[in-house]
Amino acid sequence: MAEDRPTPEQEARRLYEDAEARVAKAAERVVSRDSFGEVLAMATENVVALTRMGFDAMDLVWSNLRLAGRRDITRLARQLGRTEDKLEQVLQEVERLREQIDASRDNGAQPAARAKPASPRRRSSR
Repeated sequence: MAEDRPTPEQEARRLYEDAEARVAKAAERVVSRDSFGEVLAMATENVVALTRMGFDAMDLVWSNLRLAGRRDITRLARQLGRTEDKLEQVLQEVERLREQIDASRDNGAQPAARAKPASPRRRSSR
């Protein structure tokens, strides 16, 4: 009769597996309902809203401390990109004018008094 009796380890394992099976069934029932999806969607919306509020609050803190915030860095990055583009255009124009001068020297002609104007450029305040 002592041999039919499970050891404490076997009993604990059986109880654990039984509890795991019951929890799995209950979780399947909960997840299979439409209301679970709705609650999950609302929770996700709330997490996104809280994250946005947190970022906005940190931007406000940086602004009040007079430090550059995320928006400032993004704006500066855009300005830097535009400045780099304009500089590239200037460099291309300088190279074109150098080639024109070199070509006119090779031909023995005088460089034109007035070079062809570059395409009109807009000035941007940003």
